[in-house]
Amino acid sequence: MIDLTAQILGETDQLIEVDLREDLQQLILTMSQQAKHRILIFSHTLDHDLFDTDELYEAIKTLAIASHRTHIHIIVQDAIPITRKGHRLLNLARRITSHMKIKVTAREHRDILETFIIFDDRAYIIQNNPERFDANGNFYNPLKTHQLSEQFDELWNRGIINSSLRRISL
Repeated sequence: MIDLTAQILGETDQLIEVDLREDLQQLILTMSQQAKHRILIFSHTLDHDLFDTDELYEAIKTLAIASHRTHIHIIVQDAIPITRKGHRLLNLARRITSHMKIKVTAREHRDILETFIIFDDRAYIIQNNPERFDANGNFYNPLKTHQLSEQFDELWNRGIINSSLRRISL
């Protein structure tokens, strides 16, 4: 398993490359645990292997309730897997609506293959193909993170609020 103990979000500028599911899970978890303000996720289906774990749920929940200024935004290209099969992050977004929101990409953006995650506008992870666990990330790269944030903002602004992702009130 990858050793990330020396990596500090917002400080350590080192490209980290992974190619195993366990290492990518650990990279996502470590950055999520260190995030202080926001996490932005763009993913094809919010892969259950990577994003539907107890540890990641706890890290994101902790961030979401830490302050009224924190937020988590998630964009998925296909919401069917998380609504049919269930997903911890979807359930959390339905409960903490003021800090966590999920949208579906607009039709014109559905051909983007990569998954990317931005942490506190300072760190990022990019998974180039959702079928594989090859990815790279950096705990401190403001330039690359800024580029990804601009892309995310465009996707978010054109994204669709899907009724299947909303909280169901009885």
